[in-house]
Amino acid sequence: MTSSDFRQQPDPPPPPRACMRRTSLAGLTAIAVTGGTLLATGGSTQAAEPTALYVKGAAANCSDQGPGTGAQPFCTIGAAAAVVTAGQTVYVYDGDYPERVTLTRSGTPDAPIGFQANGRAVRLVGPNAGLVIDGQHDIGLQEFKVSGAVDTPALDIRNSSNIEVAGGNFTMASAATAPAVRLVGVTMASVRDVVGSGFSPVDGLTVDATSSDVTVERATLIGGATNGSADPSAGIRTDGARTTILDSVIGGYTGAAIAVGPTASGTVVANNQINPGAGHGIHNRGADATAIVNNAVQGRCLDGVRVDGASTGVSVQNNKLSGNGRPESYCDPQAVGGVQVGIHDQALSGTVVDYNNLHNGWSSPSASIYSWNGTVMGLAQFRAVSGQAVHDRDTAQSSDRIDSANSAAPGYQNRDSRGWSRRDDPGVPNTGAGPVAYADRGPVEFVRTPIASFDATLDLAASAVTVDASASRPGFVPIKEYVFNFGDGTAVTQSAPRATHRYATPGAYDVTVTVRGTDDLQGSSTEQVSVLLRTATVGLLALSNLRYVGTSAPVLLPNQVGLTAAAQYDMADAGNGQVALVSRASGLYVTQVATPDAPLNASSQTVGTAEKFTVVRNSDGTVSLKAGNNLYATADPSGAVTLSASRPTISTWEKFHQVPVADANRSLRAKVNGLYVSADGAGVKPLIASRPTVGTWERFDIVDLGSGQVALFARANNRFVTADGAGANPLIATRPTVSLWERFTLVRNSDGTVSFKAAVNGRYVSADGAGAKPLIANGPAISTWEKFTLG
Repeated sequence: MTSSDFRQQPDPPPPPRACMRRTSLAGLTAIAVTGGTLLATGGSTQAAEPTALYVKGAAANCSDQGPGTGAQPFCTIGAAAAVVTAGQTVYVYDGDYPERVTLTRSGTPDAPIGFQANGRAVRLVGPNAGLVIDGQHDIGLQEFKVSGAVDTPALDIRNSSNIEVAGGNFTMASAATAPAVRLVGVTMASVRDVVGSGFSPVDGLTVDATSSDVTVERATLIGGATNGSADPSAGIRTDGARTTILDSVIGGYTGAAIAVGPTASGTVVANNQINPGAGHGIHNRGADATAIVNNAVQGRCLDGVRVDGASTGVSVQNNKLSGNGRPESYCDPQAVGGVQVGIHDQALSGTVVDYNNLHNGWSSPSASIYSWNGTVMGLAQFRAVSGQAVHDRDTAQSSDRIDSANSAAPGYQNRDSRGWSRRDDPGVPNTGAGPVAYADRGPVEFVRTPIASFDATLDLAASAVTVDASASRPGFVPIKEYVFNFGDGTAVTQSAPRATHRYATPGAYDVTVTVRGTDDLQGSSTEQVSVLLRTATVGLLALSNLRYVGTSAPVLLPNQVGLTAAAQYDMADAGNGQVALVSRASGLYVTQVATPDAPLNASSQTVGTAEKFTVVRNSDGTVSLKAGNNLYATADPSGAVTLSASRPTISTWEKFHQVPVADANRSLRAKVNGLYVSADGAGVKPLIASRPTVGTWERFDIVDLGSGQVALFARANNRFVTADGAGANPLIATRPTVSLWERFTLVRNSDGTVSFKAAVNGRYVSADGAGAKPLIANGPAISTWEKFTLG
């Protein structure tokens, strides 16, 4: 049974069935739960009897004389406890309940009684607060919080059987004299996922000598570490038969984190994490047949594991112990001192110590990690005098615990403290023993799960994202499949690490990639991508050096001769009059780093403030880009310095001509003679329609100047075409900047041709002399001589 079996329920809740059974684990008895939960049931004692009762102390219409329905709930938990019957579940809703509730009614194995906190703020509060089960059976409790109890336990279970406690927080008052959780005369009980705390010198959870077959699983117990306490406390103290303590985390406590008393027998202490505290880590005080296996104990003021008294048949195996017995600040200066493992008294005979990793926190090898009846010694001496610890290791290296445990040790668990099965690391030799030679020492099995890692690139022209998860790393076994969840309800599972998806609408989407190995272990990673509406695809021609801005892994440099693939950017609507730029070379948004002089770079999958720019149209037809830091992007004329958003005002370096990609590298074919316009002599001579084919001299970029005007940028010499002499002279490509003489209105004619009207004189560019003469802006109207075909 897992915590997912218990959920907050609506009115009325569904009634799953459950029962508890006993199973054998390594020769010891443990509690297991099958078929769901004790906390809700499908059975009912009478057909007309409801399966749920409700407690809503904060409801205005609650009544302890009422029927306890959703419409009229009880006000107190005690009122529901007085009338609940087998097969019913009591749902308690958020609120503070100043009660000590005694449950006086029992369920049956097929129809248990359940009490469930149906919210995170259900609390029993006050100095007498608590839950008591006395003389009952087949009862389940879930997720109750009790705080402030002083002289009585927050959870007190007495003379009862078949009890399940799933979740809950039991916090004692600072002056408490009772343990947080107490079990007396209890058989067949499961206490799991509970939190117990208190900083007075009292125990966290106790199981008395008349109790048996109790399982404590995934508990978190936090106690005080009072120096020199006269009343040593334990996180978990058991004196009963067949207590199983699994997967728990315990810190503090002045006596021991886990204390196994003389009357206890068949105790399993497995997969627990024991954190620093004033007392011992695990103390077996004369108990028989205790299995101490796969625990981690660190930072205890006394011994990490101590076995003493008349103990017989104790096994200490697969544990990880370090830094115990050191004089830490929380230790009693008069009582400090211990070792990692200490064996004393009658326990010298019959105690098995093996397959443990030990380290004293200073250096290896150490002469003080064991105590043999009071004599402190190192590993070699301990082996010699005890005949034990053949496979123990004096080491602080975590790698030394991998694939080296004894899976035949008493109490060994097939799963670690997280519930993960044992895994074989193919890079480590299997030096363990038992049926699983690759089990790890300590509570946590080293499992290398696949790690999902991916890059997302954008194609705004197609409203698409391409996700490449090739950088994902496998675990112990190869990756067998990739699951791409694109955040719009579309998921794709495939063996290849690359997938492309087209979005129906613009937006920000959370893309998740899950990689799954052949062992079905998996890892996931989620990143957000912004798919914005593209408004144009352009090149940015820096006015400072008449070179295009290109993306170079991933910084931006004004160094491209011609509008190359590296110099193309999708311009997208980022809202509020701002734009975002996607480099088509990288498929990523241009981003401005917070540091003013840091380079602009095309590296972001998503759009935030740093990826938004305001486009300022200057009077000369250029544009400037104002970044989110209110500074302008600047292009050093050398072409070797990356663009940065670092200038507060606009000068030549902060100006760019905007060239639509579709209008770059064009040719002009005169209709009058069918020949191509050439910037003759590499631009030294006037333009003339004289070439039968297209080369570099015959190519031009059509620059968008705004307001329907354009400029012609000759690729022959990287200069602008001018209507020289205010239009009186032939057109020639000689100008580094655009003024009135370099401006033209592009006219699209009905026959598919275009004409250019010079802004300086309002005349049309003509292939004069039927193309025999240079181009000149002297045509008063559009005729065949003034028409050109764009190629």
